[in-house]
Amino acid sequence: MIQACKLGHIVLKVRDAGASRDFYTRTLGLKVAHEDLEQGMVFLSFGQEHHELALFQVATGEAPRAAQPGLHHMAWQLRSFEELQAAHRELKAMGVPVEATIEHNVTRSVYFPDPDGNRVELYCDMVENGFETMRTLGPKRVPLNLE
Repeated sequence: MIQACKLGHIVLKVRDAGASRDFYTRTLGLKVAHEDLEQGMVFLSFGQEHHELALFQVATGEAPRAAQPGLHHMAWQLRSFEELQAAHRELKAMGVPVEATIEHNVTRSVYFPDPDGNRVELYCDMVENGFETMRTLGPKRVPLNLE
């Protein structure tokens, strides 16, 4: 049986690699590891891996409708609830539209769209053993007030 050890990276098809680069460096703190805007490619990293997110400028037209198959969202972990609260304030100050703030059994989360309509989640873990909590309690979805 194949047993991958971690998610290596995500590659998104975007309409404007420069605009998406600016968005992800502002909202997630990613750094540019390599870019070639003439080729429409940007590779972003937190500074340890070669890249966690790549942006390829190949998309045209509108974002897929919500009910179409494809990416539902990508989630990026923060270290604490305080960091999540601060990120929420910062997103609002930047004018990024926050779609939802949710309390799950294992995490607390903030959801917002990127420039191409991909849903992004910032979250912090709320339990020591998320795997066991998910197995025994399952997920929940309750609005979270971060105001």
